[in-house]
Amino acid sequence: MASPKRPDATPSGTQGAGPGGGRRRLTRTGLRCAALGALGLLAVGSTVSAGPRAPALHASPPPAARPCALRAVPGVAMSEGFPDDSSRGPGAEFAPSTGTVRALTLLIDFPDAPAPYSAAERYGEFFPAVKKWYAVSSYGRLDYRSTPVLRYIRMPRPFTAYGIGRGYGWDAHTEMMRDLLRVADHDIDFSGYDILNILVTPNAGPPADEAVLSVTWTGASAATTDDGAHLDKVSLIYGHDQSGPRVLSHENGHALGLPDLYAADDFPRTDRLAGQWDSMSLDWGLQGDLFTWHKWKLGWIDDRQIACVTGRTDATYTLRADEVRGGLKAIVVPYSRTGVFVLEARQQLGNDRDACRAGVLAYRVRTDVDSGKGPVTVVDAHPHTSACDFSSGAFNSLNDAPFEVGQSYTDPAAQLTFTVLGRTAAGEWRIHVTRR
Repeated sequence: MASPKRPDATPSGTQGAGPGGGRRRLTRTGLRCAALGALGLLAVGSTVSAGPRAPALHASPPPAARPCALRAVPGVAMSEGFPDDSSRGPGAEFAPSTGTVRALTLLIDFPDAPAPYSAAERYGEFFPAVKKWYAVSSYGRLDYRSTPVLRYIRMPRPFTAYGIGRGYGWDAHTEMMRDLLRVADHDIDFSGYDILNILVTPNAGPPADEAVLSVTWTGASAATTDDGAHLDKVSLIYGHDQSGPRVLSHENGHALGLPDLYAADDFPRTDRLAGQWDSMSLDWGLQGDLFTWHKWKLGWIDDRQIACVTGRTDATYTLRADEVRGGLKAIVVPYSRTGVFVLEARQQLGNDRDACRAGVLAYRVRTDVDSGKGPVTVVDAHPHTSACDFSSGAFNSLNDAPFEVGQSYTDPAAQLTFTVLGRTAAGEWRIHVTRR
């Protein structure tokens, strides 16, 4: 339980570094669901902003000691590049991604939508599953600690008064957060937390299969407590999403600085970008972990676990699966100041225990592409087929994307050719890479 408010509490942070954006998710179909209905009913995600965003600037080069760690591009919404050290922590745009991360988790309902069951039941839909998901994905480097207030906080106005709908904006969010403090600030201590989770009673708003409203706002404070704590990294979960607790893992991923990988403006073909291979993409899918690039960016993988290829090479590398601790995790080939080609191995283990295929996954990362616009694109090793179609009614084109033993691929932009040679006795993948 959260501690009562302390009379002598001190401010815990300052205003966010700049106008940030809520990072909206799209609708999900749910694991092993039947075919989707009319696509017109789906809630296509969008990025909502707390204010005007600066235009994209030229990317600065990565440091000489880390030539594959491309820099985040200023003005790009949740750039896939590596942020500077000032971007994390109290008052910064993103929460810490290693060590102990503290989340205050509140539950709210409304006069026109009273909670249909207990706060403990609603909380149990997400915890301890989210804590375990982060522990597994981060190889134990992120200790996620949620402190719940196990009662519903009744908001002072009806749900309909806030105008919460698909793509709702900063003004509506600000009104809700200020109202939340009106009824909760007097007896809940908001200080000392990195993330605020708000689990909304599931009967507020439309069902998730009609319009997904779950959203994360980061980078600007919507409200400030009497003690000076800023509500600047807030994830709100609405409805009953069939992706289960992974909806919160996804939303908190935004608070850590990860973008949406689905196509916000082209939902019917959104699986053709990153498919179900990262929970920041189609998080209902069979493959529930994160890309190695994301794990490196978050500090869960060390530089020594990345084979950074910046010049000519003709070499064989041995990759250990993304889901397994230790070992070489990825081959990264920068081909421009804002683009890299990545090779990693995936297996049916851990958060990917239900994965459709094992093999070598290849993808391109662009640091100059906004969240929701396709910053990561997976190369399909089997472009004319899909697989594990039971996982989703229409979004399975990349389920069989990994390259298998004997397959090769040439990427003109990165000027490389790779061949999957085989597997070692320990199950690692041997890959030959040639770059001229």
